[in-house]
Amino acid sequence: MNYRFTKIIALSLLTASAVGNTAAPVVDGKAVEAVQQFKDNDQNKLVGELMRQVMQLQREVSYLRGQSEEQAYLIQKLQRQQKELYADLDRRLSDANQGGLISPELAGTDETGNQAEGNADLSDAQIAYNKAFTQFSEKKYAFAKSSFKAFVKDYPDHALASNAHYILGQLHFNDKEYKQAASEFEAVYSQFPETTIKDKALLKLAQTYEISGDKAAAKKTYQELAKAFPNSTAGKLAKVKLGSL
Repeated sequence: MNYRFTKIIALSLLTASAVGNTAAPVVDGKAVEAVQQFKDNDQNKLVGELMRQVMQLQREVSYLRGQSEEQAYLIQKLQRQQKELYADLDRRLSDANQGGLISPELAGTDETGNQAEGNADLSDAQIAYNKAFTQFSEKKYAFAKSSFKAFVKDYPDHALASNAHYILGQLHFNDKEYKQAASEFEAVYSQFPETTIKDKALLKLAQTYEISGDKAAAKKTYQELAKAFPNSTAGKLAKVKLGSL
């Protein structure tokens, strides 16, 4: 029995020794190099694709930047032209502030429609208007304002009352008395439906609202003017002016 036990132990020891002495697996160096090269090629392709996409994006950005710069130039050009147009419009509108109101239709006329050259055979109303208008023409604005106020008070229904209200409005406008100016210009339009200066009164009313800061009222009045007098100079100016509000 001891002999059999000893034999079993000896066989076990021999088997363990054989397993321990088994050789490690041999790895082919060329295979490793091929795998590594495959990985490198794959990585290079990925990097190349990324570089291509980056370059494409750079080209697109450059194109868009060029388009943006061109559009910015065009916008600036249009804004400059618009500014010049509005400046010209404002210059035309301000002509009245510098005496542009002195026109035949605002000058004193007698009841027959003829230009009054003297006081002979003239009505008291005509004489009063001529006095006020002469003061205005000579730029004696304080005296003219007082005389025109007296005229519209004494002769509210006279044929020249609309002209007097209009010039009064301009005198208040020049003195930055915008509330009084608006009242006078509105009186021309609302109280004298037959007057030939309704379009001019509306234009000045809109301008008065605008310069006093009431943009909504100014826009509404410009729209009313453009609709009521589309072919007049005042109506055409109103259409252009609407573009800036």
